[in-house]
Amino acid sequence: MGDVKYSLQCRNVCKSFGSNVVLQDVNLDVAHGEVHALLGQNGAGKSTLVKILTGVYSRDSGEIMVEEQPVHLETPGDAEKLGIAIIHQDQQMVPQFDVTRNAFLGLELKTRLGTLDFKAMAARVSEKLALIKAPFTADTQVSSLTVGQREQVAIAAALLQEPRILILDEPTASLSAGEVERLFEVIAMLKAAGVTIIYISHHLDEVFRICDSITILRDSRVQGSFPVKEVTHEKVVTMMIGRKLEEFFPKELIEIGAPVLEVKNLKNEPMVQDVSFALHAGEILGFAGLVGAGRTEAMMSLYSGGRKVTGEFLVNGAGFIPKSPQAARKQGFAFIPEDRRNEGIVANLTIAQNLSLAFTDLLARTGIISRSVEQEKSSRIIDNLGIVCVNQSQLVKDLSGGNQQKVVIGRWLEGSAKIFVFDQPTTGVDVGAKTEIYRQMVKLAKAGCGVMFISSENEELLGMCDRIMVMSKGRVVKELDRSEATEEQLLFWSSGGNA
Repeated sequence: MGDVKYSLQCRNVCKSFGSNVVLQDVNLDVAHGEVHALLGQNGAGKSTLVKILTGVYSRDSGEIMVEEQPVHLETPGDAEKLGIAIIHQDQQMVPQFDVTRNAFLGLELKTRLGTLDFKAMAARVSEKLALIKAPFTADTQVSSLTVGQREQVAIAAALLQEPRILILDEPTASLSAGEVERLFEVIAMLKAAGVTIIYISHHLDEVFRICDSITILRDSRVQGSFPVKEVTHEKVVTMMIGRKLEEFFPKELIEIGAPVLEVKNLKNEPMVQDVSFALHAGEILGFAGLVGAGRTEAMMSLYSGGRKVTGEFLVNGAGFIPKSPQAARKQGFAFIPEDRRNEGIVANLTIAQNLSLAFTDLLARTGIISRSVEQEKSSRIIDNLGIVCVNQSQLVKDLSGGNQQKVVIGRWLEGSAKIFVFDQPTTGVDVGAKTEIYRQMVKLAKAGCGVMFISSENEELLGMCDRIMVMSKGRVVKELDRSEATEEQLLFWSSGGNA
């Protein structure tokens, strides 16, 4: 081991926010040119450590070394100069800008006359987009891109910096299967070129496939570091959550009641061609399919309406016309969106304010919100969902991704909603938080609600759903009962097996 060269090392790094201790004596050794996984539940300290490594936060104590030399990371600029780049889980971009302007934001190239050199910037961005085989061009406006494509913009932007150490924070959370494979090819290319990669993911199958080493954080401390070949999936999960994961999918048998929602011939072209299904009280109804199959668009058509939405719709046996989110809410709909950063939370509001957004009418007296009632309800939700926070006055943007997701779910639990849409709710969420989200689904079903569950992880659909509707090209192509559904069946029908 004496001849191992290290790109990054941490020695007894500590960080606290007031009385809240976030990192305690963290030690980390990342060898040159390896892919090193950093694992842990949301709130374990991963995000704080990454922010210290990228100069966003300063450490309280301890030492950081890059290429075995002590360094001071006081600003993001310090990290950039040392060749440390990061691709964040939630991309914050300027929707009105094109891909080139977003990729070079803050790092623009200029001509000799001092004007922006758009031609040179576009050429460099085009080169990186070609490398990752992105299906769009450098002059594409970002507002027209999907969540997964925005992730590809972020990857291209990071590669523009020619990093020596690249941190990937849940990079595959919003990518299709094909995009994931291409990302893994890019990682292999970077590794071969001597780039060191820190890989943060809740998808352990990815970790065991592409990573060389694993470091596990729990409760602000490092629980251990291991070569991937010397540790098992079960051991990693146990170390992450501090206990054995006895029941990952807490599915219960619940009596299925009458239909709470009936949809016939739903159309919203071009993404939704012809969708029909019924959702019953006490049921968890899954929606499987590939990226672009039209699952989210179908649910958004019911929730948001629009001039192009046609079909027949019944809520509890009565006719319903999709018009707007307000109309859907009055009919008992609750929507947990896939893109929680841009569509689920209001980043600069507190946890309590975010939790109360869906039921302000229950808090208002003569048009004025009762803060005492808001705080009471928020405290109850925080306790029930185990939201890890300083207090309910903390800004929701400062929470980990998993805890932000709990806030998005929690805001609907105090109202009168009976039809719940969970759109990719476990994206970027750790194994412990996933189980908590599944438990909330079961709890809603036991209360007589109907739950619609969109997921690209077939394993969780099979583990949690009573029935699964498989969509392809805007249509429901197969309905599978829990007793007959298999991974092979879902893959077959999702990929156009009926063609």
